[in-house]
Amino acid sequence: MREPARLKATPDWAAAAQLLVDGCAHAPDLNVRVELLERLCLALGDALYPAFLNVLAVVGERGTPAAQAAVADALVDALRSGRLPAGRRAAWGASRRIEQALGSALGPVEYLCAWYAEPQGVDRPSAARFDQALRALLALLAQSPRASALYAARLRALADEPLDGTLSRAARGALRALADAWQLPGATPGSSVDAVLQAVSGNGRSGFGGLGPALVR
Repeated sequence: MREPARLKATPDWAAAAQLLVDGCAHAPDLNVRVELLERLCLALGDALYPAFLNVLAVVGERGTPAAQAAVADALVDALRSGRLPAGRRAAWGASRRIEQALGSALGPVEYLCAWYAEPQGVDRPSAARFDQALRALLALLAQSPRASALYAARLRALADEPLDGTLSRAARGALRALADAWQLPGATPGSSVDAVLQAVSGNGRSGFGGLGPALVR
């Protein structure tokens, strides 16, 4: 039996982010860029999908505008082609035994929002870590106006038509608040994240875990 993928004790996030940037920047066409994202996501698998988010966040936090634009363009190509790298979450209220049967795949932004908003999520991020990670993802996507517009529309669709019970009401409220705030004139990653935090707080979110253990085991 093949041993499940595990991250190193001290993952080199900067090196992984640089490899992703280089691949997206120098890929000959959009299909190759999308395949690069897909291969990275598939190599990690659902259990390590938070690591994929972390790599994207590093690009959003530390990348040059050109580096961020290269990865954002790859993400928008993946979104337009219906091949956005996604992680699978259990359906809301499902037991672990049946989560794979009921779970639906979510892209980077909606996965992170659902992870934080669901009151009984496993190893859910703290408010501070969620703020940092989502700001980085939105800063990355902001380098591509196409990506921002398409992603906001995607979030609205998910909020209004939940996927097989995967998203709780709190998660759908968070996605709707983000989509609305993201498209306001003069919106910034910070103001958009604040809208999500306020929406989740209004749904009675309490208690925080740590994102770290999910990324380094």
